[in-house]
Amino acid sequence: MEAVLRRTAILTLSQKTALLCGLYILIAAAAFPATFTAVLGSYPILRYYIVIPPLFLAGMLAAGLLHAPRSPAQFMRDKLADRGLGALAIFSVFLLSATAFTSLKHEYALMMPFFADTALADLDKDLHFGDPWRYARAIVPDQLDPLLFTLYSQVWFVQVVAVFLYACFISNRAQRERYLLSFALSVILLSSVVRLAGSSSGPVFYDRVFGGERFADLIVALKMSPAGPRMLEITDYLYQSHTSASTVLGTGIAAMPSLHVALAFINALFLASRSRAGGYVAWTYFAIIMFGSVYFGWHYALDGYVSIIVVLAIWRLTRPHSSLWPHSSSQSSSSS
Repeated sequence: MEAVLRRTAILTLSQKTALLCGLYILIAAAAFPATFTAVLGSYPILRYYIVIPPLFLAGMLAAGLLHAPRSPAQFMRDKLADRGLGALAIFSVFLLSATAFTSLKHEYALMMPFFADTALADLDKDLHFGDPWRYARAIVPDQLDPLLFTLYSQVWFVQVVAVFLYACFISNRAQRERYLLSFALSVILLSSVVRLAGSSSGPVFYDRVFGGERFADLIVALKMSPAGPRMLEITDYLYQSHTSASTVLGTGIAAMPSLHVALAFINALFLASRSRAGGYVAWTYFAIIMFGSVYFGWHYALDGYVSIIVVLAIWRLTRPHSSLWPHSSSQSSSSS
């Protein structure tokens, strides 16, 4: 055991993060091989493999025009030579980890009953002197409803992948390793430990799961809003998948915690540490995601608060010069 610990101690932070993700992937694949294989080979996931390369090329071109407007092609070649293989390895682990996350999310929803909804709904209402979704929907004009829906759904996936790709290619090793480790720890802890400790379906599924009409007004409001019917189609899709135990894109129902909020928050922390202007944009987008999670009824406000607290604690834990950092890693500081 001591020999293993000594060998682990000399690994770089990137290698430790890869080992952590590898263990997460192995657990999911070994525990639920059929689900893991189904998610990995599903058509929607393969479609994202096709979407990601154009997104990557667009980002590289934008970076080239920004950092080397006279020779963007040379900038792209140099960046690929410097970080191409490393970024490819990191992103491969990211895709396999995403498969593990989706597999576990699907299985947890089947294995663990939604026992925390009533307590979360009650506490949410008591803390905010009313249901938070009512306040949220009262202040957004119907004309903005489709835009908010797009920002919360389609744009969220794009920003997660785009920021992750950006982190893979930055030359500042300390910032890159901090982000990747924080990202991995946040997803693993929130999607497993917190998910199981606070198993819940969320306001939009509450009445289907428990019966009654506690959130009937929310469903009516969604039906009457411009983007609401499209969102309700997604809930039908997810609930049908849940009740039939079928594996589909986005499979699994989970309210506590909010991964939408968590990943938008960690991206805001990261981008703000890199650029003031980027931070302003990222913090604004995070606020939209936090608001949208409540507005559309996917989450109790508490789901987002818990995600923020956990991610912030992890971000502080992984700061350079903390006990997690090998001495060599904290000395690496190129700014590109």
